[in-house]
Amino acid sequence: MLCVPIPSFRVDFGRTKMPVFWRIAAGSLARCSIAQVLLDFVTPMNDEIAVELKRLVRLQAVELERTRLTAALKALPGELAAADNQLKTAQKKLAETEAALKREELLRARLELDIAGLKAKAARHKAQMDTARNAAQAEALEHEIEFSNKEATRLEDSELASMELTETLEAERSKAAELAAKLTETLGLIRARIGEQQLEFTEQLVRLKQEREVIRPEISAERLAHFDRVAGSKGTGLARADGQQCSGCRMGIRPQLWNQLRDGALIPCESCNRILYFEQTMDIPPAKTPQGVMGDQAMGGISVKRRQTGVS
Repeated sequence: MLCVPIPSFRVDFGRTKMPVFWRIAAGSLARCSIAQVLLDFVTPMNDEIAVELKRLVRLQAVELERTRLTAALKALPGELAAADNQLKTAQKKLAETEAALKREELLRARLELDIAGLKAKAARHKAQMDTARNAAQAEALEHEIEFSNKEATRLEDSELASMELTETLEAERSKAAELAAKLTETLGLIRARIGEQQLEFTEQLVRLKQEREVIRPEISAERLAHFDRVAGSKGTGLARADGQQCSGCRMGIRPQLWNQLRDGALIPCESCNRILYFEQTMDIPPAKTPQGVMGDQAMGGISVKRRQTGVS
């Protein structure tokens, strides 16, 4: 039906007698006028919703980025502490290795003194063998000489084992010193990088806070309160409707709500309560109604089955 602007007039159907043709024409013009008024009302609202949707999408992006940056900023001291602990562990290992080397050095020095004393003792007893007065005295001297030689041999073996251990410890000390030097350099680099990142993240958070303060007042109070309430419990307050599903909770969307979303409405998800929106750039066919039943508005409030059976 083509609607054309006409001068306004008032017709009282209860008091004025007029042909049926004019009654039909007047009713059609009235319906055309009402439709035009509704069109003029809905279009700006759709534009407002589209603008508010963009603000909500941007607000959610800002909030998610603020959350990420805040977490990253809080993690920086932990990263620095972990690097510092690694360096301290390497330094402790180096100190323990050096202490072990010092102990082995002192042990060998003591062993050398003991070995020298035992050899000197064996030499004295051997010299006394020539002046032994009887067989018992000679046998006792031989026993002392044998004991001193065996003890000296045992201590020499211990000294050899200490030398072998020292070689192993020296290799470990070399590795520990090299690792400590690398970790010291790495810690310096990490400390410098973290200092830069702290400044960078702080500046970004300031900018995001300023943008957030600009966006929030431009969103309707009721929808903003809903967004904040859901985002506070679920992390996000907005979700894209994709494939007749909520992208936030992956639950299905009823056909009626799906069609409303495709028409540009913003509707809370019936499962997670996130604000659902539909991307108009997506080419998705409309949701199908149950077979055999059409919408009430399309059939004047009566389903197809009821029309076929004549039931009103």
